[in-house]
Amino acid sequence: MRIQLAALSVLAWASGDRVVVYDRQVLPPTWHKVGRADPLQRTSFILAVKQAGTDKLDAAFQAVSDPDSPKYQQFLTREEVNQLTASDAQEMQAVVTWVQEGMKGGANQRIEVRDDSIVVTHATVQEVEALFQTELYIYTHDNGHTVIRNFGPYSIPQTLADSIDMTEGIADFPMHRSSTLRTPEAQTDVYVVPESLGKMYGFDDTPAPATAIQMPAEFQADAAYNKGDLKQFYNGTGLPTQKVEEVFGAFDGTYPDTEATLDTQYIQGVGLGVQNWYWTSPGWMYTFANNLVNNKDGVPNVVSMSWGWSESQQCTVSTNCSTLGVDSVQYVARTNTEFQKLGAMGVTLFASSGDSGANGRTDPVCTDKAVHAVFPASSPYVTAVGATQFKQATVGLNGTVPVCGQFKCGIGGVEEAVSYSVAGFTSGGGFSNLTAMPAWQKTAVQQYLKTAPSSALPPAGYFNQAGRAYPDVAAMGNNFLVYVNSDWAGVGGTSASSPTWAGVAARLNDVAIKTTGKPLGFLNPLLYKMAAEKPAAFTDVVTGDNKCTEYGCFSTCEGFGATKGWDAVSGLGTPNYKELENYVAVMLSSRNSVVVYCAQELAAQAARVVLAAAQPPGGEQSDGASLARVARAARGCRAVSTESGVLGAGRRRSGAEERGWTHAGAGAGPCGELD
Repeated sequence: MRIQLAALSVLAWASGDRVVVYDRQVLPPTWHKVGRADPLQRTSFILAVKQAGTDKLDAAFQAVSDPDSPKYQQFLTREEVNQLTASDAQEMQAVVTWVQEGMKGGANQRIEVRDDSIVVTHATVQEVEALFQTELYIYTHDNGHTVIRNFGPYSIPQTLADSIDMTEGIADFPMHRSSTLRTPEAQTDVYVVPESLGKMYGFDDTPAPATAIQMPAEFQADAAYNKGDLKQFYNGTGLPTQKVEEVFGAFDGTYPDTEATLDTQYIQGVGLGVQNWYWTSPGWMYTFANNLVNNKDGVPNVVSMSWGWSESQQCTVSTNCSTLGVDSVQYVARTNTEFQKLGAMGVTLFASSGDSGANGRTDPVCTDKAVHAVFPASSPYVTAVGATQFKQATVGLNGTVPVCGQFKCGIGGVEEAVSYSVAGFTSGGGFSNLTAMPAWQKTAVQQYLKTAPSSALPPAGYFNQAGRAYPDVAAMGNNFLVYVNSDWAGVGGTSASSPTWAGVAARLNDVAIKTTGKPLGFLNPLLYKMAAEKPAAFTDVVTGDNKCTEYGCFSTCEGFGATKGWDAVSGLGTPNYKELENYVAVMLSSRNSVVVYCAQELAAQAARVVLAAAQPPGGEQSDGASLARVARAARGCRAVSTESGVLGAGRRRSGAEERGWTHAGAGAGPCGELD
């Protein structure tokens, strides 16, 4: 749906006919009020308009993401996914008209109407204050970040209260990540570079063909990486310099952010050769996902998000989502819809599982009688990544990687879940309280809940055993060498493991695009299927836990332990790239070969029908009816070809089996033979 911006109408919204969305009287910690914003200063906001429903989107998402589905990899366009949740036209027009009335000259150029949301950019403070009947102020964070937000109440017209789900950019304050510069008690002197990860996980540093696109996502208008630092990183690691083809959002590398530097250097270093994008969102998860879905330049194949916060306290560093006019349940649900759209479009999303264990950053000394899931890692539409460290390390690369002549670089060994004492943080993991456990992980997770010793689980009342469980996978996350602020530094966090897995997935997407012309999309159904059918694709992590937080270990802390198989610390385990690559290649090639075989077989059958129709025997059906039978056979052939591609890991159907395939309603002919 695309609504044309109507001419300004003479509507008057009486001050008495309004609903207060939020009334801010207290500032979040570490934020300070500077003063009233100038009326001519500019700001932006987004309105999430009520959606018609999400059932059709969910069905489409599941179909294109399931390797056993006949619609696997048949991704949708931006227009198609948005139409599945499009707002009612009259409701949308009413909201548009209200926004338009509050804007002065050039409204059409500053209002973008999407199918279920409205984005307003470059609005003046004066315009926003009039629209929401509020006062805007300038605020600064302890780290220097400056934003424009309201103080006191802000409201919307009563008549639109049921049409607007929420807003971002008016009262919500940015959240800031914990530092990746750690000072653990027993810090290791073994460091990690991209070549370390290649040795550990089985990929080499030969650049992949630049067919797939990978991208780190930064949030809250965060500072970026420094281009000079990035160049020196490649000089020090001996890898060919990579280029960032597209940059979206604000970019300022003058005072580089260590986290953004880590994200960029390692998604590129692992996914070497893949095309690179870089994205900075002005807001939080909903704003990011909504903008990416509607990006006119398209979407990348793989995204890494090294950000997160308690799912019960989304979008504000105070206590809840009421600043947006919703609660956390509604915010998470609306954001998950955008994540689903991205998956339906073929985007693979990765998220860090968090650096404060099962308890989370909102309970740093473990005073609550519960563990806390982190969002977006707890979303059932992303792949959540936990972190490991060396339990025993083998070092090398000092003769081949320049920086490894200065630092000891690991090349292999035994991995365990990160610990506070060695890494200075604890890997997040647990169970969502807001979303149910998806079918694709039930077998693996229920096995964990059934067989894990009591020491590997918190008390039953501390977590939701029926919730979406995370992380899904893990990777090294400690002592990564980054080049930042003109020097080398060792950093760590699940914000190291997420871009590592994203780079691995970018390589796998490259294999998929080469084989079928399409990316892999949402990975989790494939990953859990692969773990069941080909366990060698992952290295199981069986030691460690996530009971501590990034602030320390306390007697009141509960959490999960690593065990054999999937666990809520390391997921399915760390990647074995060669096995992953082989599984994907065989699966997709098998499915593809079936499609080619069926297409050739049906083409031959169609030719026979046309020849017969040219000289029809008396009483036989017309060529039109015969060709209709070809069409029916083709539909059946597509169904059987995509459902039956791989019988088992690494095994294709024999020629005899292929010739004996049938399709629904077509009898026993080969590949949908005409009935």
